Amino acid sequence: MQNWQEQRNYRKRKNTDGSFTYVISVDDTDVEVSAEVYTAYSQEDRRERYCAERDAGRLLSFDGMDEDDGLLSYLMDRHAESAEDTAIRGMLIKRAMVALSVLPPEDQRLIRAVVMGGVTEEAYAEVIGVTQVAVHKRKKRILGTLSKQIQS
Repeated sequence: MQNWQEQRNYRKRKNTDGSFTYVISVDDTDVEVSAEVYTAYSQEDRRERYCAERDAGRLLSFDGMDEDDGLLSYLMDRHAESAEDTAIRGMLIKRAMVALSVLPPEDQRLIRAVVMGGVTEEAYAEVIGVTQVAVHKRKKRILGTLSKQIQS
C-alpha cells in the first residue's frame, strides 16, 4: 500500500488559472468529473485502503470464530431463537387466539384495538363513550381472564 498514489485511478490537476480539474480514469480513459464526485470517490478509496491496512494479516473464518471461545456459538445464540422457544411461543399464541375467541365480542374488540392494535386507552374510551379508567379496568380484567385460560 506504500505506492497507492501511483496506483490510484483519480487525479486532481491544477490549471494555469489556479482552478482545478478533477479526473477519474475509467477503462484507461480519463473522465473529467465535478469536485463533489472526485471528493466522494477519493474518500471511498481512502476508506478501502484504511480497511485493507487495518485488516492486513487478519483472516476471518468460521473455524477461527469457533475456536475463539465459541464466538460463533455466542453470536448465533444472540440472534437466533431456539427451536424450543419458537415452538413454545407458537403454542402460546394459539392458546391466546382460542382464549380470545371465546370472549364476548365487546371484550374482543377492546383487546384487538388497545393491546394488539396500539390504540390508546383514551382514544378507545372516546370511541365507546366511557372514561379511560373504565377502559383500563376492563382491559386489566380481560387480560387476567385470558391469562388464566392460557395457563390452564
